[in-house]
Amino acid sequence: MPVGVFSRQILKNVPHLEVFLEDSVVYKPKGPEGLSAVAGWGYKSTARKAMQKAREWRLPYLALEDGFLRSVGLGHEAPPLSLIVDPVGIYYDATRPSLLENLLNFGGWETPELMDQAERALKLIRDHKISKYNRGKPVPRGYFTPYRERVLLIDQTYGDMSVRLGLADEDTFREMYFAALEENPGAEIYVKVHPEVIVGRKKGYLARMKLHRSVKVIREEFNPVDLLSHFDRIYTVSSQMGFEGLMLGKEVICFGMPFYAGWGLTRDGKRCERRKRRRTLLELFAAAYLLYPRYINPATGKPGNIFDVINHLIGGKG
Repeated sequence: MPVGVFSRQILKNVPHLEVFLEDSVVYKPKGPEGLSAVAGWGYKSTARKAMQKAREWRLPYLALEDGFLRSVGLGHEAPPLSLIVDPVGIYYDATRPSLLENLLNFGGWETPELMDQAERALKLIRDHKISKYNRGKPVPRGYFTPYRERVLLIDQTYGDMSVRLGLADEDTFREMYFAALEENPGAEIYVKVHPEVIVGRKKGYLARMKLHRSVKVIREEFNPVDLLSHFDRIYTVSSQMGFEGLMLGKEVICFGMPFYAGWGLTRDGKRCERRKRRRTLLELFAAAYLLYPRYINPATGKPGNIFDVINHLIGGKG
């Protein structure tokens, strides 16, 4: 049965929407007749009408969001190669459950075949330094002072929903900043500016603060995985780069409640009582990257899997 959509922007920015939804789409439906659900972009203000109509018509609301392996370019430059379709909540909203959180809490999907696939995909991501966006350049030789302990603070875009729904706000970034200074007196401390801030589309949190003169700001658009590999410790509020740090075996300190916090893998400043299990990195990766998003095959535009997208991104980065 078709899915109702009220946002023209979704139709424009997600050309393979019907492939991801595995159903046809009706734009601006007049009523609930014949619909299976209503879809909107996460829990942003632009999705209010879709959420309102889903409640009014007593239909499921499907929260859409870019997958964790999205594209070569930034969001406004290229269509997504993976999409999250969540009928429960959305991964960045720690105020309520999500499909991802339920997968991690209840389990039963951890088959040897799936875990083998996860191990293979994780190795490819590490080896080829694949991230959500994949147009960043490698860190040049000599950029960092050798033989120094280095700490990275990850900035995020101002007003981002993953901050507010990750149980954080502007003060959380200040708390993170001063904690990093206090806990790492002998280390070089860097702040990573968000790519959307670098290109001037958005503003950041840490970028708005007056930082100590010893703190270095990274404004270059480096490959995130390559950049993270140069640091010993990662401080984040709710950025996906925190999880990429975990994938590289880094110590990650969370001041918000991102999807990867609360499972025993990070040092957390906040608690989420719903997250009761301890998970391995491979289990968390399998749930978040293999089970949770939907993928297309970039070569055919038909339903695909994580390896179709990884192989495409490897080629696109080359």
